[in-house]
Amino acid sequence: MESLISLFEHFKLKDKSAIQLNKEDPDYILDFSYQERSEDPLIAAACSNFSIKLMSRLRLATVCTLLGHKDTITKVQFGKTDDNLIFSCSRDKTIRCWDIRAPSDKETQIFSNSPGIKSDFLCLDISQTDRLLCAGTELDNNDSFLLFWDRRCSGLLGCYRECHQGDVTQVSFQPGSDQYMASGSADGLVCTFDLNEACEDDALQLTCNAMSDVSRVGWCGPNRKEYIYCVTSDYNVQVWDSEEGESCNTLTDFSIELDISSDYIVDCIPDMTALDDQHTIVLIAGDHSGNLQLASFNETSSKILASLNGGHTATVRCSHWDPKTQTLLTGGEDSLVCLWSAAASTETFQDKGSKSSLIGKIKEKSKAEDRKPYSKKPK
Repeated sequence: MESLISLFEHFKLKDKSAIQLNKEDPDYILDFSYQERSEDPLIAAACSNFSIKLMSRLRLATVCTLLGHKDTITKVQFGKTDDNLIFSCSRDKTIRCWDIRAPSDKETQIFSNSPGIKSDFLCLDISQTDRLLCAGTELDNNDSFLLFWDRRCSGLLGCYRECHQGDVTQVSFQPGSDQYMASGSADGLVCTFDLNEACEDDALQLTCNAMSDVSRVGWCGPNRKEYIYCVTSDYNVQVWDSEEGESCNTLTDFSIELDISSDYIVDCIPDMTALDDQHTIVLIAGDHSGNLQLASFNETSSKILASLNGGHTATVRCSHWDPKTQTLLTGGEDSLVCLWSAAASTETFQDKGSKSSLIGKIKEKSKAEDRKPYSKKPK
């Protein structure tokens, strides 16, 4: 833990790339997912023009564009067992599954609501075996839902509707599991479930109150299962024991307690959060000019670990820490994906002029059509 945190002191920008060039009003990167493979990894970036850009992690170059959604994409996720699969959900009320091995850029599966449910999809996650798909919906007529599909079938498998009374903003399967899942909502509640149980009442294991709209939920701890964390819309962070529901660490008024000038919290780094007896939180914070700071916090101390400047020029929307390469990826409203590392050179990963085997097979299949852009006014 200490060695990883000290590594951040040497972090700086190693590479950056835009998902589009020569456009006065660039498309946002709303979310991205990272392909967990040892070579030729891809980044799937959800863009505000309703497209998904596939980018080479090694060169940060766009290699393919996936088109199909008709409204804002709210989540994108690579498969966890088969990382050739990409799942995305949208406010067009569809979930789409894409296979990057397919000869065309069309989705291979589409999942949709049952006729009685009209809500938009706000979030999704896929279980470890890629068999079970869960999506959370917007509140509609005082109802919000956690919806489940078996990916081998096209019809809705089932739903939970009693656990949340607001927009379901986050769903997260426990890493390595098809059985345990967490959810977060605008009602301020974070819930955990045992999906082996037959009904919603029995499946609900914990209900933790974050006291504010939940914007991020994840699993953390030495094995990424002992604790759950959440980040709220007013940028508080809480960590709970995932079995007992006891509060282990709480960060409120983060800019004051951490003594930083950041405006918001991007996310925690789950691989580094709650690893010690003090349940230390490691987080990424930013300002609306694109400057980032990495910080740690526990009951006895707080520390600024690194300032990451010179990359983004606008609000950062998403991040991914890769423990294998010890690198950080960030994506933002400036259309940029930035790579941060303590390595001496990006050639540590691959020379930018070389061709990877997978990228050689995937060609630019199509370009994003002009569509009504996503509203870019910050909340």
